[in-house]
Order: sequence, then C-alpha cells, then structure tokens
Amino acid sequence: MEKIYDEHELLSLFGRKYPIVIHEAKENYSYPFQDNLLKFARLNRTTVPPFEMDKLQKHYFKMMGPTIKRPDLIGFETDVISLTEDNKVEGFTANVCQYKHNVVTSHILDYELYLNLKKTKSNLLEKNREELLKFLPYRKKIHRGKTQTEVITTGCNRHSLLSVQMLVAFYDKDIQDYRVLMFKRSKDVAIKPNYWQIIPAGGFEIFETDQTVNAYLIKQHFDVELALFRELIEEAFDGQDFQENQHGDGKKIINTHDDVVKLRQWLKDGDASLEFIGNVVDLVSLRPELSFLLVIDNQEFARRKFKNNHEGKEIQSVPINDLPKMLDGELLYPSSAGLLKLAIKSKTFRDKGLLQEMGLELTVQ
Repeated sequence: MEKIYDEHELLSLFGRKYPIVIHEAKENYSYPFQDNLLKFARLNRTTVPPFEMDKLQKHYFKMMGPTIKRPDLIGFETDVISLTEDNKVEGFTANVCQYKHNVVTSHILDYELYLNLKKTKSNLLEKNREELLKFLPYRKKIHRGKTQTEVITTGCNRHSLLSVQMLVAFYDKDIQDYRVLMFKRSKDVAIKPNYWQIIPAGGFEIFETDQTVNAYLIKQHFDVELALFRELIEEAFDGQDFQENQHGDGKKIINTHDDVVKLRQWLKDGDASLEFIGNVVDLVSLRPELSFLLVIDNQEFARRKFKNNHEGKEIQSVPINDLPKMLDGELLYPSSAGLLKLAIKSKTFRDKGLLQEMGLELTVQ
C-alpha cells in the first residue's frame, strides 16, 4: 500500500505503521449532531444501484457467505468526503448501496491482494506502483482516471460502505483515570478476526430489515448519532435484538433504550461529551470510517457490566494510558489505530493529558 499510495504517508502509532490515512475534522462538530448534519452531510440517492457480479466476485461472495448476515441490507456508501485546503474534513455526501455491493467491490480488494501475494510471493513487493496495479485489476479499475487523493476521498468506481466508529473514554474513580472499551474480533466477522478493536464500530446502515427500500425510512436513518448509539448497544451491552429491526419503529426502539436515554441525559447535563474528530480511510479496502469521541464522567457507566455480542470476544475496559503496553505484540484493527490517533490529536485528549507524555502525537500523520 505504501507504494500504491506514495503521495500519502501511512499512519504510525506505538512504533508500528498501518495502511491508514486520517483526516481531522475542520471544526468541532459535537452533540447533538442532527443540526450539524444539515450543513455537514447530505444523502444524494436513496435507490439501490443496479449491479451484477463477475465470476470472481461471485466466488468471493460465496466463500464469505457464512460471515455475511444480511447481504441485502441497505447502507450508506461514500460519494465524496470534502476536505479543506489543509486536508481537514468539512463534510460528506453519500448514496445508498447494499452490504453485498460493499463486500464484492471493497472487501474483495484485500482478497485480491492476498491471491497475488500468494501467487507471486515476494516478487510482488519488488514491483513499482504501476506494475503493482497491473496485478490488481479491481484496484486498477478504481484508480482509472483518478488521482490518489480522489480515490481516498470519493467512492469512485466501487461501492464503499461508510462506517462509524467511536472511542468511548469513561472515567473510573477507582484508578483515577479514563478507560476505553475494546474487544477481540471473533471468527464470525467478515474481515480481520482476532484483531483487537476499539468499540463500538460498524457499518453506517439502516436499522430496518433487508426488505426495506422505502425512501422516507431510509432518509430517517441517515443519522450518525442513531448509528453510533445502536452500535454501542449491540457491541457493548449484548444487544442481540439490535442487529436487525423486527419490532417496528427503528428510531424509537434505539432512542427509548434505557442506556441511550441515560447517555442523552448525561450529555445534556454535562456529564458526557460527544464529538466528531475526523475520518479514517483503510487503504486496503478503501473504506472510510467517520470517527467520534465519547467521554463519560458519570460513574454509573464505569460500574456497568459490559457484554460483547457475537462479533467480539474478551471485551475489556483498558486504562487509556496503558494501551501501548496492552497492545504490545498484539494485532490492532487498522481503523482503530486511526481512531486512536485522531483522539490523541484532539483537544479533549490534550486537555486531559491522555497518551500525551509519550510523544505519540509527534508520530507520522
């Protein structure tokens, strides 16, 4: 990836490099997000695009079948991530796609790379940028007629599902420090099992059934706040019923959940804060992840018992300043590395002195 995207430096964190590019937020977009979304985000198209798989895509989709729960579920794909002249995120536009479209145009890029590395072994690593793209036809198609920056900041020639991820930093008075929620990805996930991941994180999808195509309902779910809270319930509070809506009004189900009601009250009372901190792009799958930071100072959350869903195992609440030691010799999900880097650079982490004393903020951007 370093050769193909040689105009962009790979992210460095805790002494390791990741195939990740990050862009900080232009300004402090904070809770509540709905008013900000009107000027920050726009949904262009609500109809599912026509799409036919080729032979290799069909093979890959069949191979990944056991890990794909709802292939027809509608989500929001990247149109354009808008950047300022100093490369900060000032907004984004999106269209709709189905999860299967993302699998066979974005996730398949990882598989394509694996197949060619397996076939050519170390010879592939000796190629220059143009030679590499010749060996990677799906990636080459995406790059056709586009600059590297256009490939990273748009959904050109593919269907890249937007994701949302959030670092939850909560204060624990017993250790006089903040903790962060993480789990190890299980074998049931589509990509990168056994990687440690900061949770919650997941696709920016509608909380309805895979039969839902109504434009009004789709627009109602174009709401990052809703997506973040749903993922938090699902991944940290074992919300099995929140993987798919089978009970009626999806927005009402999420917004009236006891934990969401409490969290909104803490946000209103100043016992918590929630802000958009930037965007993370995985250069392997070419998927963007809208990244957020939730800080909770109410001790009720610290006393909560956390329980992961089927996507994870070994859920942990790790003191934030211990993360370099905890992750030593472990695999960290690349997008989580980008999220953590954005958090370290944020004013909130700087003001609280979180992961600042180690000089981590001075690593490669």
